[in-house]
Amino acid sequence: MTVTPAAARRPRLRALAIAAALWPAAVAATYYVPGLARCAGVRVGACQPWLDSFDGDRSLPFFGEALRASLAAAGGAALLLASAVLLGAAICRLAGWRFAGRAEAVAYQAALGIGAFAYLGLALATRGFYRPGVLRVAVALPLLFAAVRAARGRRARDRARPLRRRIAWPSSGADRLWAAAVGGFALVALAGALAPEIQYDAVWFHLHFPRLFLEAGRLVDLPAEYVSLYPMTWELWFGYGLAVGGSGAAVLLHWACLPLAAAATFALARLVAPRASPWLAAALFASVPTVLWEATTAYLDLALALHVALVLHALVAYVRTGRRQWLALAAANLGLALATKHLALVVLALACAGLAIALWWRDRRVGRALAPAVALGLAALVLPLPWYLRAWTATGNPVFPELYRLFGGPTARWDAQTDAGLRRFFARFGYPRTAAGQLALPWRLTMHASRFGGTAGPLLLALVPLVALRRLRGATLALVAFVAAYAAIWASPLASFQLRWLVPALPALAVLAALGAGRLAALLRVAFGGAARTAWLALLALLVALNAPPFTWLHMRDHRGEWTGWLTHTLYGLPLAVVTGGEPRDAYLARNIPTYRAWQWANDSLPPDARVLVYGGGDHLYSARDRLTVFAPTARDAAFAPAGEEDAAFRRLRALGVTHLLVDERFLETNGMADQRWDEFALTRPSTRAAAYDVVYRDGRCTIYRVKH
Repeated sequence: MTVTPAAARRPRLRALAIAAALWPAAVAATYYVPGLARCAGVRVGACQPWLDSFDGDRSLPFFGEALRASLAAAGGAALLLASAVLLGAAICRLAGWRFAGRAEAVAYQAALGIGAFAYLGLALATRGFYRPGVLRVAVALPLLFAAVRAARGRRARDRARPLRRRIAWPSSGADRLWAAAVGGFALVALAGALAPEIQYDAVWFHLHFPRLFLEAGRLVDLPAEYVSLYPMTWELWFGYGLAVGGSGAAVLLHWACLPLAAAATFALARLVAPRASPWLAAALFASVPTVLWEATTAYLDLALALHVALVLHALVAYVRTGRRQWLALAAANLGLALATKHLALVVLALACAGLAIALWWRDRRVGRALAPAVALGLAALVLPLPWYLRAWTATGNPVFPELYRLFGGPTARWDAQTDAGLRRFFARFGYPRTAAGQLALPWRLTMHASRFGGTAGPLLLALVPLVALRRLRGATLALVAFVAAYAAIWASPLASFQLRWLVPALPALAVLAALGAGRLAALLRVAFGGAARTAWLALLALLVALNAPPFTWLHMRDHRGEWTGWLTHTLYGLPLAVVTGGEPRDAYLARNIPTYRAWQWANDSLPPDARVLVYGGGDHLYSARDRLTVFAPTARDAAFAPAGEEDAAFRRLRALGVTHLLVDERFLETNGMADQRWDEFALTRPSTRAAAYDVVYRDGRCTIYRVKH
C-alpha cells in the first residue's frame, strides 16, 4: 500500500491541531468555569441583580421625557456626524485621496472631519466666538452645501459608484454572524449611551469644560483643576454636541467611535491579514467589555483607538505603496491622537521608529528610511502644538501634569504631595512589577481583571498566540511588534496598569486575534474536515456572545473562583428604565451621583457670587456655581487642617473667597480615607460645624453649609 505525502502528514497535522485547540479551550475553561460554579445552585440568586437591567416603573410614566431626550441626542449626533463625514470627504476630494472601500473611506473621512471641526472651534475660541449659535452655523454649512449639490444633480458619480461596488458585504455565513455581532454590540452600547451621563471623568471634565467654553465663548483655565490644561481637541468636538443636541448628543459622539473604530479595525485586517476575516476582527474589537462600556460614556479612549488604528493602517499602506496620501493621513491622525491624550506620545515614538525600521528593512537605505519618519513626527506635532504651548505658558511644562519631576510646575496648581497622590492612585492597579509578574502579565490581566480597572474578556488571550501557527512576516510581524512594544511601555513604571490605557492597542490586537482564529480554523479543516472548523466557529461565536452585559457575572471571579474586587469600567446591565421612561432622569442622576440634588438646590438658591469648597467630586457638569475641590493645592491645607488649627484654616478660606462648604458625608470612605474621621479635621469637626456654619441644605447624603464671617 502506497502512503501519499498528504496522508503521511495528517497525523502530524492532527496532533498540531489538537495542541493548538487546547490553548483557547484551557483559557475559556479557566476563565468561565469558576464563574459558573460561583453562581451555581443556591448561589444563583446572588447573580440575578446583574441579569436584571430594568428597575423602574414598567408602565413607563416618563416615556415622553425619555423619548424627547433620546430624539434630541440621536438627532443632534446624527447631524454632527453626517456633517463631519461630508467635511472629511471634501478634504479628501480636494487632496485627491482615494480609498479601497466604504469602511476605510468613512473611518478616515469622519476622523478628518471631526478634527477639522474641533480646530475650527479652537480658532473660534481664540476670538471669543466659541458659542452655540456659531457652532450650529458651522455644522450646517457642509450639510447645506451637500444638499445644494444633490439638488443640482452634481454628485460625483465617478467616485461614488466604484465605491459602492467596493462595499465588502459579508459573503459567508460566519462573516454575516460577525457583522451581526458588531451591529448588536453597537446597539447595546447605544442603549447605555442614551442614559444621562454619570461617569466620573466625563462629568468632571470631558463635558464640563466644553460647557464652560460655550458659556465663555473661549477656552477657560481653572487652576484648581489640574485637567484644565490637558489637550482638549475632543472636548471641543463634544462642545458641538452640547450646542446641537445637549449632553446626550455629546455622549453619542463618543459612542460613534465604536462603529468607526470597528470600521478602522476592519480596514486594518483587510490590509494586514487578508486571510483573516475582517468582520471577525471588528467583532472581536467591539465585543471587548471595557470597549463596550467606553461607548456608553463621553470618555476619550475609543476616540484615541480610532486615530491609532488609522495611523497603523496608513503606515502599512505607505510602506507598501509609497503613496504620500498615506503618510499625510498617518500624520493627521497621529496629530489628532496627540491632541486627544498625552498617552499618544507613546504611539508617536513607536510609529516614527517603526516606519524608519520598516523602510530601512525594505530599501536598506538610511536616508530614505529616516526622512519619512522624521517628516511624520514633525507633521504630527503641529496639531497638538497649541495645547502644548498653552500648558507650557501656564506652567512651564508642555504636558502638564505629566513629567512633573522633569519640568516641575507652579505650586498653586501642582506640587510634590499632589503628584505623590496621583501616583498612589496609579499604583492601585495591577501587581508589583517583578520579573515573574511581568511574564505572567497577559494571564493576570485576563484572569484577575478587577486589579486592572476593566476587562478585555478571555478571547484576546485565547486567540492572539495562535498567530504563531504560521510564520510571521511583513505587516503581520510589524503589527505584533507594535503591540509588544506598546504593551511593554504600558507595563513599565512609566505608565499605570489601567486597562483603559491599553484600549488604543485593541484594534491591532483584534486583528491578530482574528488572524489566529482563522489559522486554527484552517488547520482544523485540513486535519479533521469541515465539521471541526464549523464546531470551532460555533464555539468562537459563543465566546463572543459571553462578552455581552447579561453575562458579566461570569467575569466576576479570579482563576480560583475567589472574589478579588469589583470589576470596574464594565457594563452590568443597561439603564433601560431611564432610557425607556420607567424612571425620571432626575431620579436616575440623583441615584448615581450622590451630590446631584445638593447641586440642583445650590444652582437655584445660592447667590451667583458664591464659592463652594467641595468635599466630593464627579459632579461638575451638574454644578453651576464657582467651586473649589479640597484636593487642589491651594485648598488642601485648609480643607484637611488638623483639629486645633481652626483659625489658620478659616484665614485660608477667607483668602480663597470660600462662602460655602458642600460635604458628601461618605467622601472619606469613597476616597481611600476610611481610616480617618471627620472630627480629625479643623473645618469638619462637630464643634466647628455647630459654631462656624449655618446649615442651608441637607439630605440623606450631603450637607451644604454657609460660612459665618
